[in-house]
Amino acid sequence: MTAGFATVEKTVGSVVMMEIRTAQPQDSAQIAPLIAMIYRDMEMPVLKNVSEADLLAMLTELYQRPANLDGLAQTFVAVMAHKIVGVAFGHLAKNEVAVNDLLRTTSGHHAGFEAPLELGGETRPNEWYLSMLAVDPQAQGHGVGSALLEALPGLVGQLGATKLSLNVDDGNPRAAKLYHRHGFVPDGQLMIGTHPYQHLVKPLS
Repeated sequence: MTAGFATVEKTVGSVVMMEIRTAQPQDSAQIAPLIAMIYRDMEMPVLKNVSEADLLAMLTELYQRPANLDGLAQTFVAVMAHKIVGVAFGHLAKNEVAVNDLLRTTSGHHAGFEAPLELGGETRPNEWYLSMLAVDPQAQGHGVGSALLEALPGLVGQLGATKLSLNVDDGNPRAAKLYHRHGFVPDGQLMIGTHPYQHLVKPLS
């Protein structure tokens, strides 16, 4: 079961200021640099010798795949003035292995990667896991991250999970504060790459 095409609009008066919708394959070139910021922040050893051009090319390919947009995983974008300014990517816990296999196989055969990019062990049963949340630096401070977080329960609530979850880097208190403000509470810790992360959850009604 997939989330289907979904749209949420945030308005001021009668003017639509932001649209949040399911990502489409043609969005991939705008999604790639936002996701790339997250991978660079994770400081994963496998990416040490991968050029920015090769990382962006791989991510552009990955986010053209329907399974990564509204199938095994769901990708939502925030759009302002016809430009994608934010992205939220996640999946049901039961799809974690398949989603990560898609990442591993796509990166493993891509130019510039000496080894595949791999993630895993980040979710718990009955969760819809928010794997990636990124906002264009030029749009930060305009409520993009908050808008995506506010929209998620309605966008993924029919998929069968009982809670939203995410992991926040211990070195990123600003992000942790945002998540706490939106109802996420601590539920353990884990290591991703070389960084310690806190696992946060929020019940889905």
